[in-house]
Amino acid sequence: MSSFNRRHSMADPSQTANALKAGYEALDLLSSSRTDQHDAHRITTLIVEARSLKDKYAAMQREIRPVAPTAKSPTPKEAKKAQSIRFQEETNQRHPNATSVLNRPRPLGDKKRNVPVLVNARGLPFLRYKKPQPRNVSSVIRTKLSRRWAWIERRDRLKLELLFAKDEEEWDRITETKEPSTWSEHPANAIADVNAKIGRFDMRTKELTDSMWKIVLAEKALAEEEASQKQPKQ
Repeated sequence: MSSFNRRHSMADPSQTANALKAGYEALDLLSSSRTDQHDAHRITTLIVEARSLKDKYAAMQREIRPVAPTAKSPTPKEAKKAQSIRFQEETNQRHPNATSVLNRPRPLGDKKRNVPVLVNARGLPFLRYKKPQPRNVSSVIRTKLSRRWAWIERRDRLKLELLFAKDEEEWDRITETKEPSTWSEHPANAIADVNAKIGRFDMRTKELTDSMWKIVLAEKALAEEEASQKQPKQ
């Protein structure tokens, strides 16, 4: 019954009759093969032929199966993007043998000198010798800018607290209430502390900018001197 369920599309009576006939012949052949060597040999031959046909069909299917496309070469844009990603991964941490950029310029030499560019990153200076920018440099810049911005946000909150504190002091004056310390003392001191931190940060930034600009001028002068030394003498 299960065989007929699997072949439910066989609606032609002649196909059904042929299938039944073939099935009965197979049963008779299996029964007689126990005593008849000729029938046993015939069954073996049919099995071998069936396996051979199955193997041929599988080989034919493999031949007509679509071949997987070979990996295409990346476009110049994709290659450049992949190279940039590798560079960012390689420069995620500062090299242990790297020297400070403030130790520049390097002495005169035979190699071509790269004159850096002084870049302003939202008020924070840094020297760019080449592109792309190393990831660790970007990380340092973001950390410093985030720290300064956090101070500014804290100062804004303290200024709001100072306004409320002055209102409290005005109420104490009206009610003639005396407190051991003024309400505005603590927020005012905190604001002064934050302003001092921002001031020191900005002062160091200005000093760093001046130092880096001197490096740019020195690198440029050395590059011109090296170029003149390489020119053939008249």
